[in-house]
Amino acid sequence: MTIFYIVKIEKNLYRGVFMKRSTLADRYCSIARSSAELTDAWSFVILREIFLSNRRFDGLQAQTGMSPRSLTLRLNDLMASGIIERAAYQDSPVRYEYRATDKGRDLWPVLVALKQWGDKWTGPWKGGEPPLTLYHRGHEHLLELGFVCKTCRVPIDARSSSVCMSQPMSAERENLASQYQDALRKKRKGSAGE
Repeated sequence: MTIFYIVKIEKNLYRGVFMKRSTLADRYCSIARSSAELTDAWSFVILREIFLSNRRFDGLQAQTGMSPRSLTLRLNDLMASGIIERAAYQDSPVRYEYRATDKGRDLWPVLVALKQWGDKWTGPWKGGEPPLTLYHRGHEHLLELGFVCKTCRVPIDARSSSVCMSQPMSAERENLASQYQDALRKKRKGSAGE
């Protein structure tokens, strides 16, 4: 996944510039930093498999269709980020599986949200039934991810919520906007002089 942001001003100001993942990880934004750790869409597909108890390399490769090299690189990225860990499941010969860490398990609601969004917007599905259905273990009630107010327990969505931006994030955004405007003025001035 390529992410375009105006960060460093280069030749084409209007298209933006490629932001390196390391730069994204340095932003004062939990969404940007999280995106940097998850690298790309394959990370979510690998996590889906791990949450489906498909934890061995061969099984991951079979279900994702990834090349061994690509799968290895992404597994290594997820391990380096502390999202998954490799654990031996057999001693002789030693064989490994990949498990979600606490940090990885905290991504479960994110995957459920992606699943629900995909069920609604990326179909149609054969027979009108989505690929996966989640149930409350032990009760077999259907699960659906949603947000409720922590205090009054009323369901909320983007329109019924508000955002309070921290001072450091606000300052960073003002700085980025200022850099962009300065570069735009220089570009216009340079174009006028040609």
